[in-house]
Amino acid sequence: MKDKVHFSPVILDPNTANRWLYLSDDLTSVRHGDTEQKLPDNPERYSTFTHVLGSEGFGSGKHSWEVEVGDHPDWNVGLAKESVDRYREKVPSPEYGIWCLDHGCGKYVNCVGKPLRLQKNPQRIRVQLDYDGGEVSFYNSEDMTHIYTHRDTFTEKLLPYFGVGKSVGSTTTDIEVCQSEVSLRCSEM
Repeated sequence: MKDKVHFSPVILDPNTANRWLYLSDDLTSVRHGDTEQKLPDNPERYSTFTHVLGSEGFGSGKHSWEVEVGDHPDWNVGLAKESVDRYREKVPSPEYGIWCLDHGCGKYVNCVGKPLRLQKNPQRIRVQLDYDGGEVSFYNSEDMTHIYTHRDTFTEKLLPYFGVGKSVGSTTTDIEVCQSEVSLRCSEM
């Protein structure tokens, strides 16, 4: 017997979400709201920037997931080290423990602030982590065009990282982690 199950490779952690961010009930998408929510002031929560982290981190191995960004005008996707400072936040960069692809003001920028020239605007981004090999790579999921790779030495657990600005002027309001299909086989005993 074979069945296909849909699952999300990344679940968002509501305890880390900035008060302006609204997460879906299944914790797989996030949008910037019009009002600030009244949420507990826990130490995991981002206080300044509108960021949220994944609930599970990676300390070894290879991992990948895709994020539907559509035509959203302002977002970051990537990874952050578990100990990233969530109160006195700095601009996302490896220096402060964040490796990401940034899109804003119609431009794409890598995690060290270098502008990137893309042939077309990706609707879906693939984030790939090779923890042991020290690489974070970003691809346009539509045709697997390589956007850029950052090489570094990782020394602690890394969590999926998302930054979401306002969606003014776009049809896409939510940034969504894409579901994957897994085939299950039941064997006879």
